Amino acid sequence: MHRGEPTIRGSAISVRDIVERTRLGDSPERILQGYPHLSLAKIYDALSYYYDHMEEIEKHIRENEEAGWRALHRIST
Repeated sequence: MHRGEPTIRGSAISVRDIVERTRLGDSPERILQGYPHLSLAKIYDALSYYYDHMEEIEKHIRENEEAGWRALHRIST
């Protein structure tokens, strides 16, 4: 766990980070190119964790999006 979010063991990369990359169209192999310190198995483990805990991870995704919108609003006003 890092900042209340599940992370890939031995890293600060959150499961949310991996899920968001897949939503942008990245394959696990492509994600690995961006995080060469991980293994492909750890990326698949993160995706497996997501499917087992979808409600929790979706909550983190929404919170992250809301925080981004709030920050953007503060900058633009």
